[in-house]
Amino acid sequence: MDINTNSVQRTQRALVFQGGGALGAYETGVFKALFETITKEDEKNGEKDRPLFDIVAGTSIGAINATILVSHVLENKTWLGSPEKLYTFWDYISTNSYADIMPGFKDWWDYWHRINPAIASGEAARRYYSTKQFELTGVSNVFTPFSPLADTKFMDVSNTWFRYDKNPLKRSIEQFAKFPIATNYEENQKQPRLLLVSVDVQDGTTVTFDSYPKSDGLRKSEYGKHGQIFGVNGKKEGYEHTIPYDNGIKSDFVMASASVPINYDYSVIEDVESKLVDTLNSPTATVQLSENNINFNKKRRYFWDGGILSNTPIREVINAHQDYWVNVKGAKNSVPNLDLYIVDLHPSKQNYVPLDHDGVQNREADITYHDRTAHDIKVSQIMADYINMIRELTQVAIDHGVSKNIIEKFLDTTAQSKHRTGKPRKYRDLIEGQFSIDKIVKIARKNDSNTISNKTFDFSYDTLDHLRNVGYLDAIDHLNPQDVKDN
Repeated sequence: MDINTNSVQRTQRALVFQGGGALGAYETGVFKALFETITKEDEKNGEKDRPLFDIVAGTSIGAINATILVSHVLENKTWLGSPEKLYTFWDYISTNSYADIMPGFKDWWDYWHRINPAIASGEAARRYYSTKQFELTGVSNVFTPFSPLADTKFMDVSNTWFRYDKNPLKRSIEQFAKFPIATNYEENQKQPRLLLVSVDVQDGTTVTFDSYPKSDGLRKSEYGKHGQIFGVNGKKEGYEHTIPYDNGIKSDFVMASASVPINYDYSVIEDVESKLVDTLNSPTATVQLSENNINFNKKRRYFWDGGILSNTPIREVINAHQDYWVNVKGAKNSVPNLDLYIVDLHPSKQNYVPLDHDGVQNREADITYHDRTAHDIKVSQIMADYINMIRELTQVAIDHGVSKNIIEKFLDTTAQSKHRTGKPRKYRDLIEGQFSIDKIVKIARKNDSNTISNKTFDFSYDTLDHLRNVGYLDAIDHLNPQDVKDN
């Protein structure tokens, strides 16, 4: 294919939600502001019917928010009403603690805080003791405690395992999202793409569940070591693990992205062993890969929260975007560029060094889960610059009499690097399928003076409502700073 083709698609918009438990309420406020702002901009630019976002990706609570949004659009064929849908979900899972309703609770703490600022404020104490209660009693529409497990290995009474039932959260999600979720991108049906990121416990690698089909028309996640496998048709190439979901993403996959280690049990999903899936060129491949085909030998895969490895799944978005346009749409030289909208829940910077135990734990959590994608984005942008330079140099060579045959022969030279599948790359592979990130909009939450270490478990209504309001104002301030100043 001619590397100088100009049939470039319109830039697409991707919304990326980070994981962070109850902090996901902040994303709700941010999304409301994005909806209002982008809708106005599109209308002003004569693009009233343009989809709000082409890709919505998330990890953990971000995966839950993303799922509810895409489900709403799929069901209603419009983004209208999506902010309200998300707000209603968070109202549904919120609750009140004893600290919320106890008369004089905050006043008592504020009194001592004024005398000794080292003592927590009333609001900080309310959040702290609310999460203490939720750890013991649970949150009815999010999680409930199992009976503690005694240590039967070391017989250590202090090593009791406190676990929680995540089924209340699954039922809550199923009330606000219709499963399975399968979407497509066609000229007359540009449905948003849903990407959810989880972690395979045994492989220690990220796994992306995708609402768009692969090149063979099937929806599935393939990962693990790629190489020679054997089957009835002889040697083929395949991935170690294949999880099919022809009908679309299920609620189990959302829970796989949100299964917090230690607190929740593993999420278990059946894996079709790739050593049996070796008929990719067979006319019956569709039937053989069907999730409903009972002839497959299945084995269990165990999943944890995607935030362990990719709490801000930019890399997964970039890889999935490129794979779809190159291998499914065949647009090797016209992959749409991306505008990235990122919601960051864990501050990477803090102006002070905490000295109390809870403050130290809080800072550790933020550093562990903060956005680390700056390098990925920078590399992607540098690659785009190199690609543009090579294309321009190629055109200069053609304009100065270098034959296309010489250029094509050069592009067919084998490179040192290899594809993810293990196949050697050619120079042309370094050029084809590349795209630019045109714009990055990052809305980042900041800790306030009342922050606590267990903030991801604070599902009290006052806290969630506060997070939504702050998220909305932060986003408006970032997107339309003049509007905030005028108000």
